[in-house]
Amino acid sequence: MVAITGASGSGKSTIARALMDRCNANDALANACLISQDAYYRDLAHLSPSQREAVDFDRPEAVEFELLATHIDELRRGQAVQAPCYDFTCHIRKSEQTETIQPAPLVVLDGLLLGAWRDVGSISDVLVFVETPLAVCLQRRIARDCHDRGRSESSVRDFWETRALPAFLDWSADTRARADLVVQGTDATDRVVRQILGALGD
Repeated sequence: MVAITGASGSGKSTIARALMDRCNANDALANACLISQDAYYRDLAHLSPSQREAVDFDRPEAVEFELLATHIDELRRGQAVQAPCYDFTCHIRKSEQTETIQPAPLVVLDGLLLGAWRDVGSISDVLVFVETPLAVCLQRRIARDCHDRGRSESSVRDFWETRALPAFLDWSADTRARADLVVQGTDATDRVVRQILGALGD
């Protein structure tokens, strides 16, 4: 299992998908499946829309790591899992929809808060930290949240300055120091994937 983490907008999800695609397209490499921490944000359907907006999604308490750990264990044991589908526009899980993730020899796990999860070191064989200039991360987050999540640029900047950035700074230095591999989120994705495959011994 390889766990990939970094700041919001660092490029970790792009790298994770590219790593999985490379493995599945190359007969010389082990097949891979991808599981995203983003799917495991807690369901806030019991809260009002205004209460949901007040939740700090950049803290580990916002993620149901217990369920994620269970699913990771099941994948390791060769069992398919039903991952939640999370709607970021209203902060609820789609109750009638899940994503089936089939087990594979290589499990790729990506997520912002993996670095703040105390168990990430014990559940992963290789921990990758994606290092990207924070100004680049912010611009990427603005582009994503405005396009995909229906947010205004001002709200994204406010979330970044008051929540995302302070939370990331709380855990990033320690996680970077513990990482098995540090890659640059501004490098070409193919180059980063080759670095990770090298760390995996492929």
